[in-house]
Amino acid sequence: MSDVNPHYLDHVVKLSETSDIEASEDIVTGTGMKLLAKGTRIDAKVRERLLEFRLTKPLENMMRVVGGTDPAVFHPTAERLLARHPLLHGLCAAAPGCDPIAILQSLELSDNVRSLLSVYAGQATSKLEHAVGVAVISCALGGGRQANPADIGALAIAALTHDVGELYIDPSFLSRDVKLTPQQWKHVATHPIVGSHVLGAMPGAGPRVASVVMAHHERLDGFGYPQGTLGSSLSMAGQILAVAEMLMGLLEAGSQGAQRAAVAMRLVPGEFHRRFIDRVMQGARAEGAETDAHPATPDVDALATRVSGLAATVSHLRRHCLELEPQMARFAAPLRALLAHAFTRWDRIGIAFSSTGLDLVADERLREVLAAMSANELSEVGIVLRELEWRVGELERMLQMRSEQFSPADAQRVQALIEEARQPMLLATMLAAAA
Repeated sequence: MSDVNPHYLDHVVKLSETSDIEASEDIVTGTGMKLLAKGTRIDAKVRERLLEFRLTKPLENMMRVVGGTDPAVFHPTAERLLARHPLLHGLCAAAPGCDPIAILQSLELSDNVRSLLSVYAGQATSKLEHAVGVAVISCALGGGRQANPADIGALAIAALTHDVGELYIDPSFLSRDVKLTPQQWKHVATHPIVGSHVLGAMPGAGPRVASVVMAHHERLDGFGYPQGTLGSSLSMAGQILAVAEMLMGLLEAGSQGAQRAAVAMRLVPGEFHRRFIDRVMQGARAEGAETDAHPATPDVDALATRVSGLAATVSHLRRHCLELEPQMARFAAPLRALLAHAFTRWDRIGIAFSSTGLDLVADERLREVLAAMSANELSEVGIVLRELEWRVGELERMLQMRSEQFSPADAQRVQALIEEARQPMLLATMLAAAA
């Protein structure tokens, strides 16, 4: 039996205003009542009826968007992206024997997958571009003369559908302008699970595609989500999709996308397989996309504040980890494992920060040192800071999510550790504002 998700249905109803959507078979309730006959239009008029009953199968598997997303649209979309982002062009050029656009055009998509893609793309033009961009990168990284056509086909479908789980989440949580609470973030972080569940039961996708979609926010060192999959437990296809999703997100974020991608891939050891780091660097060099020719000069005072905050956080947490170490033996095994995992992550963030050399500069000299840098050097410092700040926030969210299964006392210990991480950055910001 299957309940109809109201957020997904709202997206369907919205799309029905511009596209014909119909039942592809009789839609039957769990009690055997025919709710909608095959061919019945699905729109706002039937919304409440569909939400009222449990269905024998998922609604996604019993409806179709007439003339749903055709692989023919992938070619012009991909060409626009290649023209806009030199790194994409470089990645394709660095993949001999592989034509990502041809792979996408030759895909055979079931009506169900086409319809799901149509509902996803119906939210905004940028959605289809994101899906196609991730698919182009995935095919460039996973394709080649030795690639199995069935494997690359499944990877391409997973790449195109990797974010369909977002259709089932409150849209207000997905706005870039919204600062999410831990509970809201936990809700958003389930989208790989939801997408995997939907695709696993869908004709034309199935368990193979679903397992790759589940992994698209995982990291090789276990610091991704939703499962924290570690090392060899993360499939090669899952790693490829995770790299592709991250790269496309950076390219879409605005200026310096290629430079940010080059920095992000190398910044924290252990996140990505060396093979993919090398491929991205090769692609960046192929098109001269590794650096922007005329970067905007960042504000030195703002950079100095951020450097001070991150330096204080790294130093503070190193001391705190040393203080906690003698107590670790008394903690429950799950808490001990989580803290050890977090300490390793913080240590790697600290090592990455040290690569800038700014952790050794005293606060009173920091502005002077930064002011003496070129625009390109300041730009790279800004990129490194942005990536490391993101990872600190990411680690906080991961700790929050995984501690929710602990006893109240252990969950409180984790919360105290999160607060320890936040204090130095907040203090540095307050001092800068008062100066």
